[in-house]
Amino acid sequence: MNKSGLSEIVVSLILVLLTVVAVVIVSVVVNNLIGENIEKSESCFGNFGKITLDEKYTCFDNSNNRVQFSLSIGDVDVEGVLVSISTQSGTTPFIMTNEEQTITGLTNYDRSTNVKLPLKNSDRTYFYDFGTSPNTIQIAPIIDGTQCEVSDVVTDIDDCLLLAS
Repeated sequence: MNKSGLSEIVVSLILVLLTVVAVVIVSVVVNNLIGENIEKSESCFGNFGKITLDEKYTCFDNSNNRVQFSLSIGDVDVEGVLVSISTQSGTTPFIMTNEEQTITGLTNYDRSTNVKLPLKNSDRTYFYDFGTSPNTIQIAPIIDGTQCEVSDVVTDIDDCLLLAS
């Protein structure tokens, strides 16, 4: 009787089973990782142009050393917006949310210090005490706990006195 042939078949079966188990484990891990990233990116997908800065109302007031900017939110549910105001020497970021909060140097257009995001399908103008004329203002929405890509940038920030005339 040839017993060595039977043991070679058993070893081959065990190797095939180990390979199948390894492939299943790797595919489950990869699917979970990809699935989480797809869910995160889906929350930001399709929102381009719905969270914007209004260039007509974005300027720098030299007499008061403050930036004026108008933020518009379209038909989208936003938890927060990361606002970044930049000069050649650095960037000042802050996050505005749907809850009233006090952010140092930031006021509503009516000068109240409790600021929050505009409601859905509306806009609001803010003042930020900045001290020097910025180069850029950019915003990035936060939707379903995910910070999305920058949705709008204003690079030509005029003097507010020029806009008033």
